Amino acid sequence: MKKRKLEPIMENVKRRWTRQIVQEKGYTQTTAVWMAERIEALIDWMQHGYAVIAYRRAIDGEFQFVKATLIYYRYDFKREYEASKVQEAVMYWDVEEAMWKRFRLENFLEWKKCI
Repeated sequence: MKKRKLEPIMENVKRRWTRQIVQEKGYTQTTAVWMAERIEALIDWMQHGYAVIAYRRAIDGEFQFVKATLIYYRYDFKREYEASKVQEAVMYWDVEEAMWKRFRLENFLEWKKCI
């Protein structure tokens, strides 16, 4: 049996995200790993709660600060949100604009729980 099969799926996903962030932004490996860890925690939290996310918009680099959640994902798309399937962008429900949006992984800055 290959060693790779024994590793959790999300560890492989985070490594892929890390490579993508380093390649797209030229950040250090340490910074990219931190971003991947924070994005994973964000997705986990948004499955059942609200978060405030800071990121740069891909099209023009404009700073975005949004209240977001994934609570409604399973109702709108009839399936669970799977973080392991995220390749380039994280989808979220923008609470203030009442619409689905997304941000590119490499443009993520930070997030906080919104209680």
